[in-house]
Amino acid sequence: MTLSVWDRGSDGTWTKAASWKVHGGAVWRVVWAHPEFGQLLATCSYDRSVHIWEEIRSGPGAEGRKGARWVRKAYLTDSRANVTDIAFAPRHLGLMLATVSAQGVVRIYEAADVMDLSRWSLCHELQ
Repeated sequence: MTLSVWDRGSDGTWTKAASWKVHGGAVWRVVWAHPEFGQLLATCSYDRSVHIWEEIRSGPGAEGRKGARWVRKAYLTDSRANVTDIAFAPRHLGLMLATVSAQGVVRIYEAADVMDLSRWSLCHELQ
């Protein structure tokens, strides 16, 4: 499946800022983290996985979206069933993500270090 991010211009028009392949199955949900954590989003899918994506800006257009690209920072595959919902925690709790599978299992992950988004720890699993 492909995900697209759109920007709304000051004149109200929408422009596709990025588009990339995110999962091997249908995407059930896309959620944004609080801006305090940067341009960070998560996707969950029928393929039983959760991906954490970060927008990386470089080059002369670093202040806007020119030259920006989305990079997968983490790949969470603990679920044995489709992951049907995800949500980031309120920012005062830190960078945490809850996932829900089709089997009703809730998993709560925490970023080990907000500066290294490749490491997420499974904190809780509720059945």
